[in-house]
Amino acid sequence: MASSGEFGVFSLLSGHDPAGPGVDNRGRAIRQRRFHAKSRQGCITCKARKVKCDERRPTCLKCSKRGLTCEFGSSAVEREASASLDHHGQEPLGYESDLCSNDEPQTQPLSSVISRRSLSRTQELGTPGFDFESLQLMYHFEHFTSETLLFDKTFWEKHILPLALQHEYLMHGIMTISASHLLYVQPRVRDHNKAIALHLDSALSGFRASLSSLYLPQAQYDVVIACGFILLYYAWSVPFFNGSDEDSTSIESDGLLWFAAGIKTVIVTIYQMKPQDSMFQTYFEAQPVKSFYKWSEQTRFSYDFGQKFLDQPQAPVKHPSLACIAGCGSVNAAERLGPVFHALDATRQGEDLSEIMPAVMTYMLMWPSKAMQDFQEEIKRGDQRALVTMLSFYASSWTLLSQRAWWAYHRSKVMCTEILKRLDTRGPSCWDENIQNITEYFNFSGNMDGGWGIGDSIKTIEQV
Repeated sequence: MASSGEFGVFSLLSGHDPAGPGVDNRGRAIRQRRFHAKSRQGCITCKARKVKCDERRPTCLKCSKRGLTCEFGSSAVEREASASLDHHGQEPLGYESDLCSNDEPQTQPLSSVISRRSLSRTQELGTPGFDFESLQLMYHFEHFTSETLLFDKTFWEKHILPLALQHEYLMHGIMTISASHLLYVQPRVRDHNKAIALHLDSALSGFRASLSSLYLPQAQYDVVIACGFILLYYAWSVPFFNGSDEDSTSIESDGLLWFAAGIKTVIVTIYQMKPQDSMFQTYFEAQPVKSFYKWSEQTRFSYDFGQKFLDQPQAPVKHPSLACIAGCGSVNAAERLGPVFHALDATRQGEDLSEIMPAVMTYMLMWPSKAMQDFQEEIKRGDQRALVTMLSFYASSWTLLSQRAWWAYHRSKVMCTEILKRLDTRGPSCWDENIQNITEYFNFSGNMDGGWGIGDSIKTIEQV
């Protein structure tokens, strides 16, 4: 299957086995997206994304399933001046004063020194045109968003942003995550939704095209890895992530597990090719994760998470050939929750985890990427063991990350609520005691309308 390229094991638009972007699991060509007639009366967001709008008012299905603001009409949306920065405690961004700085060029950040001359060269560089909105997104990424991501601010500023000037889809990825971060800190500025929709589609399509090429030059390895990490952050930042255009938002349709597993496959594949002079070389060994493992092995539990949350007398079902039939994926996922439970327990006991918190965040960000295919299928089937395991993970994420990592806030809260709601509809089961233990430990409570109230997460030393 040469046509699927060296990275054909990963497909952005497949919710099943990671096959090549151009073929299905049997080597057959994947059908192309159906032709859509232009929507003359569609919403502004769908037009920006270049997808067909069903024109349903006040909110069309496309915007509803992605959680985007749906607006109709040709007039531009009025910008809202006030910004909600409760989770960051930062002053409003002074773009004009910063962009007009008189500092020497070599001491200015990248977004501050893009001149009129450089703006005229965007087509030569192969990057999207730098209008004022794009400069704002670049500025915010460089000065704020980059501080909230893996690695460090200097790495993104000195290495990845210049790389994005030469590769359009990476720049679109940066614009996407920057707009997502802005939407989190400024939820009333509705233009951020439109920016996300506009740049996300270009980032995904460009990323997928690079993976499906017959030959990926070594010089583009870092581009693929950087864009992969950025898209993983975006997938985390939304309550439900779906790489296709299906109008579905549910636990079963959420694509974070298979998407994260695909990102991991890409990174591992590149690592095995031993790229030379890669910007990510020092990060391939996952030292933060190793240090987190080492720390967790030296601590003791004050609470029996395994017994209270996840243990059941019913063992996973296996075929005589030892092939897994049911429950094996959940057991594997539960085992990987051990270090997370150690961090949770230490935090509950009042220990200061500020030194290892970056490693905790890295481990939890990548936890979905190690989900076995069995676990993905169990979640799709609504298997109770899998749902309880997932509830344990997202409840831990809500407690440990929601006040520290903006990208984990909405997903953790919504997933806890939706999983509990789904488990409630199943009726009495052998997992009832486990579910009660989880809700009591995390202080989740039922409300009057039959839903669930997710309590405040643990306050942190420093909010990111």
